[in-house]
Amino acid sequence: MPASASTSQLSPAELSYLHSSLSSHPPIRPDARLATDFRPFSAETNVLPNTMGSAHVGFADGREAVVGIRAEIERTAQVPKDTDGEQDTEMGGTDDAKTKAGQGKANWISLSLTLPGLRDDDQGLVFLEEMMREVLVAPSSSASSAGAAIGAGSLQDALVINSRWHWRLHIDVVLISPPEGSAAGNYPLPLLSMAIHLALRDTRIPRLKSEGEEDPLADDDWEASVHLYGKPGKSRCLAVGVPPVTLLVMVVGENVVFDPSGTELAVAEGVFAVSIARVAAKDDQVNILAVRMLETSARDTFKGVPRNEGGNDWDVVPGVWRPKVGGVKRAVLTKVMKAVLGDVGKETVGGLEAFVVQGG
Repeated sequence: MPASASTSQLSPAELSYLHSSLSSHPPIRPDARLATDFRPFSAETNVLPNTMGSAHVGFADGREAVVGIRAEIERTAQVPKDTDGEQDTEMGGTDDAKTKAGQGKANWISLSLTLPGLRDDDQGLVFLEEMMREVLVAPSSSASSAGAAIGAGSLQDALVINSRWHWRLHIDVVLISPPEGSAAGNYPLPLLSMAIHLALRDTRIPRLKSEGEEDPLADDDWEASVHLYGKPGKSRCLAVGVPPVTLLVMVVGENVVFDPSGTELAVAEGVFAVSIARVAAKDDQVNILAVRMLETSARDTFKGVPRNEGGNDWDVVPGVWRPKVGGVKRAVLTKVMKAVLGDVGKETVGGLEAFVVQGG
């Protein structure tokens, strides 16, 4: 995975002090936050004109994310028929009834990120785009065995109009960072994910006057439009459940720390991107949809520590912390999952739901 490189210019001695502080019990963070605290942020929805849904989220460190969502009607690619004139089911063909019931395609949803200082084809940017998109189009099989419907498994299915037409969803995300900030280096996953979540909750799709297999005809009355995801007190919606949220979690020593800053990431022993969604049937529970382990910038080389004679490792310098080499133990990963499924995950999705209830 791409390294979450930090722009921190701390010396090896300063990194050693920071690691000691974060690995103490309880951890001492540079900004005095608790291990489970997120940075303060502000949010608003319906901020962009000529979009079907939009949101703006700003963190206290000066970074902001703006998301705009557009939808357009697109013709569905027809499955070729075999010599008998029937659809070739081995090639993925389905009958009209199944197409109407769902069976949306993941490529109907596109997500584009614009980050300061990065080209559109930058490897780290492409990785971030796909990581944010894949949880939106995750198959419904990722839902829990309890039979709960999770929004991440139904978004593309909700875009089906009929066997010949569907909605194509464009999600455009722009990250605004202060001049001294990094681009993809600090992995602003919580900021980006929350902005996308709120924009999807704000998205409304025009009501169609057409029915069945007729060519789609949209109603010009925006008040008659339907929310993509349901809002409290409003039953009409296209998708089931709520959009997912991706949390950034790091491990330092025995401590699990949420929403790490760029400085804290410089000494992380393990960094995880954990995507969660609320269980639709049980509002007080969350499910884990995806987990990605990210390369930590603590393994990058830094000035001030000489190489040994072989040049394959760093010399041991008294009083200077050395980056940990190797993977993360299973017990540590289990601890991260329990922390995410505990109060932190519930409070995160609950706070976003409270924002939606208040009307954004």
